[in-house]
Amino acid sequence: MEDELHHQRDREILVAAIERAHDNFKKIPPTASLAIFRPKAILDELASAIERCEVYKAVAGKILFNGSSAPVITSSLLAPRFFDKRSSWDGTMWVDDLPFAADWLIQLLTTQKAKAHLRGAIWGFSVEEEVKISDEMRVLPFNALPDTFNRSRILDRAKDHAGPDLWLSPTHYGAPGAAFELTIPDVSFISEYGYCFGQVYDRQMIAKEFWSFIQAATTGHPLALCTWVDYENRELEFSEGEKWPEWILPEIMPRIHAAVPVDARRIKHDWETYGKLPDDTRSSLARSIDRFVLSKCRHHFIDRVLDLVLAFEIAVGGGRGDNAPASWKVAVRSSQMIGGALDVRQALRGKLNHMYGLRSRATHGGSMNSKDLSDLEATVNECSQIYVALIQSFLALGTKPDWQKFELEPRTDH
Repeated sequence: MEDELHHQRDREILVAAIERAHDNFKKIPPTASLAIFRPKAILDELASAIERCEVYKAVAGKILFNGSSAPVITSSLLAPRFFDKRSSWDGTMWVDDLPFAADWLIQLLTTQKAKAHLRGAIWGFSVEEEVKISDEMRVLPFNALPDTFNRSRILDRAKDHAGPDLWLSPTHYGAPGAAFELTIPDVSFISEYGYCFGQVYDRQMIAKEFWSFIQAATTGHPLALCTWVDYENRELEFSEGEKWPEWILPEIMPRIHAAVPVDARRIKHDWETYGKLPDDTRSSLARSIDRFVLSKCRHHFIDRVLDLVLAFEIAVGGGRGDNAPASWKVAVRSSQMIGGALDVRQALRGKLNHMYGLRSRATHGGSMNSKDLSDLEATVNECSQIYVALIQSFLALGTKPDWQKFELEPRTDH
């Protein structure tokens, strides 16, 4: 009851203040920059009115999370936003709604936690339908995202992109083919400490793992991803125009030629299966996948083969008391994991052995002519697809096998 009385009194103070500010603003002679001009005297008067409100006193000095930064709450911070909220766009014209500005500020200052979404644009694959990946996560066509400021910003920049490649850098790209969304049910909107950053960071790490996994298990080629935070209630967006997407990229910037169509239901199945793997298996595969992603971004095929070999070795290496050469373990274990008839496994083993031969020549002083380089390029591309099949075989098996037994088992299929 006391809070209701305080809010009613605060509303009266704020409505009276915004009405005076609006009347004083209309008395100023129009100029070319009037639309963005905020007179200091008017803002100072609004700040004084805000300082008299109980809702302000309760949160003054705390931080307000706007989705990418957390400014300290002061009356001078709030006054310009309060002033701008006196008018709204109804689709055809600006309409004055002075009481709404007061209600907006009270709602803002009395919100402690809020539902938000970590949203991301993905370049490199496209989906035709929305699929719920988990209770908090979904994948959908980029155009199906709600029409927020950052979605519009990305599409506006994409209009000016020219060239055959879909994505070249954080400033040169075409329209994304897919998006994802991770829900943050109770982000700390106003708080004394920066809990909000930890909440967002946790979701960004999920996004990063998801982004890496899709490259290794589904597309087989690089993806670019940028993320941002949107509030479910758009009225809590304190400064949308000041939020910038954060890029999740490998150490070496990728070049993405096109968006490959992908079945979103397959993504859901693979991600769920990946999440069920034992922790140690998932940990080693995550390190292997990161190396595979890096191999796809290298500019020279010699460098690509080095990272690709490491990706294989991390995935299928190891084993107690196992002193077999790494090349043997990669060729035999990968062939066994992927499976198939004997001649199929022999062919896979031969291709992986050939990759090791090229890797040795490239790193131990062997000369390589144009024919060798062409062979290297073809081998790297072919073995990259073998790696994708290897990751799929781990998902099908559901664990990392006992290699000493697995190497001797007859394999005709999974």
